[in-house]
Amino acid sequence: MNIADLISSQLTPDVLGKLGGLIGANESQTKTATGAAVPALLSVFSKLASTNSGADQLAKSMGGLDLGMLGNLAGLLGGNQASSVGNLGGSLLTSLLGGGNNLSGLVGTIAQFAGMQPGIMKTLLTYLAPIVLGMVAKQFTGKPDAASVSRLFSEQSGNIRNALPKGLSLGDFGSVSGRPSEPARHGGHSHEPQSAGLPGWLLPLLALGALGLGWYLWNQNKANKVEDVAVVETVRKAGPVTVREDEIIEKKGKDVVDTVVDSISIDPKFLEAVRVGKNATELFSGLGSVLKGVTNEESAKLAIPELEKLSPMLTSLEDEAGKLPEEEKPVFAEFIGKNVGLLSKVIDTVMAIPGVKDLLGPVVGPMVETLKKMSK
Repeated sequence: MNIADLISSQLTPDVLGKLGGLIGANESQTKTATGAAVPALLSVFSKLASTNSGADQLAKSMGGLDLGMLGNLAGLLGGNQASSVGNLGGSLLTSLLGGGNNLSGLVGTIAQFAGMQPGIMKTLLTYLAPIVLGMVAKQFTGKPDAASVSRLFSEQSGNIRNALPKGLSLGDFGSVSGRPSEPARHGGHSHEPQSAGLPGWLLPLLALGALGLGWYLWNQNKANKVEDVAVVETVRKAGPVTVREDEIIEKKGKDVVDTVVDSISIDPKFLEAVRVGKNATELFSGLGSVLKGVTNEESAKLAIPELEKLSPMLTSLEDEAGKLPEEEKPVFAEFIGKNVGLLSKVIDTVMAIPGVKDLLGPVVGPMVETLKKMSK
């Protein structure tokens, strides 16, 4: 049994059409986004299942699902119950991922890969989460428990990893190991997993405020007397960003508290590249937003002045990029190149609409060429 293939087989063209209608995307966009989102969710769930507390969370969430809803997905997503599915998915994602920066970071990573606005991707994930988790729950003959959930995801880790589209790197959101991770005893260990790569290295910057609070709480924990503490330390580098994760397992009497705390540091040599990179992210977001609103010739005409408004931002970005120190330019160029690749998927879809290429080509073409020059 391959859990990734099993779930994908349920997402028929009819189901994808219903999903596209719910999120406001065409068939091609929905297929690409779903092809990334499903294995991404499985990867994140697999990461959760590698700890006792995470596996228990998953088991409880699956135990509360109505698996009968999976019998007619097209009817479910096309009927009055669609909003209920979305609400359920939102609750599941918040409870399992904790909401906040964890969820927004995951959404942003998948959205960038699929060339989709984060808001639309988040909506898609809320519909997919109950479906994916429900299909996993159907693989158990009885009520799932933490041990059986952990075992299933461990057995399926290879299938899940292979299902992730080439080029989609979830970093620490969805690392899939071949077995559940074991906490180190009194002191822990440090290793460096495979780099998450770009453009995802900008995403952790959004979480700095929350992480500062996390380190404060961790320091407070160290000041308190506890009977037993085990720490698993993981260090991950992604571009100029270094992320350190400490999983703290504390035993207080009969209670066990499992806390994960992240800290982020940026190589000082690349601070300017990060600042300019954030400006570039705003530009790409603006371009993507305008282009995704194009569905016919009329909307293409309306998009032209909106695209022209972004030209000064592009000119300013080109000027800032040219002033970057030489050692920072390669990092920035790689970031631009990957985002241009993602934007090109959106552009190709829009330009395929009859009559649109002649209208938008003269505006979009030079902008893309300028961005490509910055990626070299």
